[in-house]
Amino acid sequence: MSTSSDISSLFKLFGGRSANYQEISQEDEKQSSMERWPGVAKVELSGVAAEPAVLTPSGAAVRPALFAAVAPVSPAIAPESAPSPEAVPQAKAVAAPYAAPDWASESLHSLLGKLAQEDRREVVNAPVRVTRPRPNLANIKIIAVISAKGGVGKSTLAAGLSAVMQRQGRAVLALDLDPQSALINHLGVAIDPMQVAAEGIAHCVADAQMRDFCQPTPSGVFVLPYGLVDEGQRRTFERQLEDEPDWLAQQLSELQLADGSVVVLDTPPGPSAYLQQALSVANVAVVVSLADAASYATLPMIDRLLSTYTADRADFYGATYVINQVDQSRKLSKDITQIMRGILGSRVAGIIHRDQSIAEALAYNQSVLDYDPSGQGCHDLQAIALNVLAKLFATQRSEQLA
Repeated sequence: MSTSSDISSLFKLFGGRSANYQEISQEDEKQSSMERWPGVAKVELSGVAAEPAVLTPSGAAVRPALFAAVAPVSPAIAPESAPSPEAVPQAKAVAAPYAAPDWASESLHSLLGKLAQEDRREVVNAPVRVTRPRPNLANIKIIAVISAKGGVGKSTLAAGLSAVMQRQGRAVLALDLDPQSALINHLGVAIDPMQVAAEGIAHCVADAQMRDFCQPTPSGVFVLPYGLVDEGQRRTFERQLEDEPDWLAQQLSELQLADGSVVVLDTPPGPSAYLQQALSVANVAVVVSLADAASYATLPMIDRLLSTYTADRADFYGATYVINQVDQSRKLSKDITQIMRGILGSRVAGIIHRDQSIAEALAYNQSVLDYDPSGQGCHDLQAIALNVLAKLFATQRSEQLA
């Protein structure tokens, strides 16, 4: 039975007519497909890698077929006839036989060992950090006011020492290294917070210099505030302090302060990059503590930090201690003060009695020296400042005599 008879029988079975039926051969279908998709060419299976896209003279990109073994056929060239079934096995036979990897030649343990040895032989090109010579700061004196815990009156003492030393005829720069940026409030400077945000040491990155942010105060002390920064800026600044151990020394050197000037550094409580920077340049560290059990327990930690950051520095003259807010009406406060004096001896620069005028001076935006010059707190501050100055410049005189 012919193919035409089969098709006529099917049409009769389903009630149709076979007169309109047109048989389409495989060659006709291929020709129709080429007319609809001229960019598609005949492909053969092979191990040859695909070629990149080629631009035709008309500018259209002709993409290589997925398993292309020959270059794409241009639409102007008539397509070749399909390969015969006998040709396919011959094409496959041309491909290189698959070679299985020899997994058993060496154990995994042995291969990993070889890789480890190669890794150790590789030379790692570590970034080279340009080391600058440490600047000479011998013409100025630097005091770092530090504490192991917060709330001990550290910023208040730093501002008080700065004001007293200025009245002793010294040029004084009070520099705030504490992100709380409270030092400027204790020096009687009423500045709009937005102005403070635009000016501070935390902005001393890139080409900015400390000199750009120094501000005068009514007491004659120059202050360099920390500045108000967001968390991202603060972290960037702290990373810079960690990456450049001599950053503060370089900045102070570039200020070109007058001979005999005093720099008072206010630092945040506890270990930090700020404390490390401050103790790397300080000639004297003033440790502030309260006469209570919590503050007493933190003093050994401060001693360890001092040993770590000031070791092998001939220009560090030692630490001196201030016991703040001593309340003579309370036995525990008196006892702890006595114990600390007994342990520290001459290293205690003095005590500051609890005096309400110190807190009131801050509330009225004044220095305690101006607010209550005859008060107990003012006298205590003056005595401590003179002791610290004597420690600084007595050492300098002994070095000159030697």
